[in-house]
Amino acid sequence: MRALPCLCLGLTLGCARAEGDPKPDPERSREPAAAEGPLVLELFTSQGCSSCPPADDLLARLARTGSLGDRPLAPLSFHVDYWNDLGWTDPYSSPAWTERQHQYAQAIGDDRVYTPELVVGGAAGMVGSNLAAVTDAIHRAAHPTLLAATARWAADAVTVTATAPRDAEVWVAIWEDGTRTRVARGENAGETLVSERVVRHLQRVSPPGQNASLAIRLDPAWHAAGAVAFAQRADRRILASALLRRDAPPARPRAP
Repeated sequence: MRALPCLCLGLTLGCARAEGDPKPDPERSREPAAAEGPLVLELFTSQGCSSCPPADDLLARLARTGSLGDRPLAPLSFHVDYWNDLGWTDPYSSPAWTERQHQYAQAIGDDRVYTPELVVGGAAGMVGSNLAAVTDAIHRAAHPTLLAATARWAADAVTVTATAPRDAEVWVAIWEDGTRTRVARGENAGETLVSERVVRHLQRVSPPGQNASLAIRLDPAWHAAGAVAFAQRADRRILASALLRRDAPPARPRAP
């Protein structure tokens, strides 16, 4: 069954453009942040969707600040492929990212697969440009613990070592910042789209309850800017996480 692209078009429930920076809620109480990992945010987006750039911009702002109030964040951008037959092939899209979004729809109990969708902590999905909904979901999300994970970066590879909780697998996502694409066709024809935290590689590091290491070869074209490791249960909820930053200056925007 073909996924329905950009289901949010025409709906009043949340396709508002993101305006301003997200504001923390000072009235909301929370437990101490000791040994807390970043909350993983997964935006399912496409360069072929005209409703996606506002969500991309919101994710980019969250990536630049690295937090919302006192909540550390790990934003990720997954470009799906189900817009590719409608005039523009997104160079960062992958059928694996589309499959990941379908898995979330099943786990969350949502019969829709659409762009732009933001999944918070593997547990809740919403329109990714709806600032109010995204802010509220971040505040309400469970606090992941800090994952026991390290990374050894080299010019052409990264080796990730992690210890998985007994009830969750550990995965690592490698992202690229500052991607720049001049879109020639489709709904965003004529626009130059800049995206942050674009996922270029996602791989399992460790099965539940085990310590393991994984060496990942880096494509020189990625200009990989960093990675996040996270422990995810079978129900898709993310229990623990850790940022694995690369000690290098940020890449400049470039063409794919």
